[in-house]
Amino acid sequence: MFIPLEGEGTVSIERVVALVRDEKETAIFLRDGSLMATGFKPGTLAKRYRTFSSEARRNLKVLQQGGDL
Repeated sequence: MFIPLEGEGTVSIERVVALVRDEKETAIFLRDGSLMATGFKPGTLAKRYRTFSSEARRNLKVLQQGGDL
């Protein structure tokens, strides 16, 4: 599953090791040792992840029932 970031950006939750807030920026540490930055707070990222996951599950149910998105 993915965490939506600014614009069209996303990061796979499986790649994330830690989220660290420092003043006005959150550092996203990834398994491969790389680092991403976002203006979102960790709590906001968690909320965006839950919303994205919930919407993905709803869309899957619609598609499984033969509906259109």
